[in-house]
Amino acid sequence: MLSCWKTDIIALTEGSEARAAKIDASFFPPVLPAVLASWEEENHVTLPEEIRSYLLHSDGLEAARGVIWPILPLARWEVIDHPCASAHPWIRFGESATHRYLLSLGHSPSIYRHETDGTDEEFFAAGFRAYLQKVFRGEA
Repeated sequence: MLSCWKTDIIALTEGSEARAAKIDASFFPPVLPAVLASWEEENHVTLPEEIRSYLLHSDGLEAARGVIWPILPLARWEVIDHPCASAHPWIRFGESATHRYLLSLGHSPSIYRHETDGTDEEFFAAGFRAYLQKVFRGEA
């Protein structure tokens, strides 16, 4: 799947919901493999392969002309590791005007979201591709 991220996302922007909501996509230069490995080491986490492969193609993803950042640039990612609150770390990696998006590093790499002014997270997508599909359907 490494070679088709941009093609797949561009196809999502051509869906009826994305067109109606004017949800476009902007890509950025890739994260260098050494930078990604260093980030994982410094933060004591291992990213799921699907997300790693995306970052090696584009350091972030801007949509809807900057209203939604489904994938923030890696330098803006935040690892949240509070063992008293959760048995596993989370990564805040995306945001919209109303929500922040979190990757659960538990037993499955699920995506959760919480309202910008809220504290409780809610399940949003079973994985990274499902997350992107929901974003471009206007559900983010």
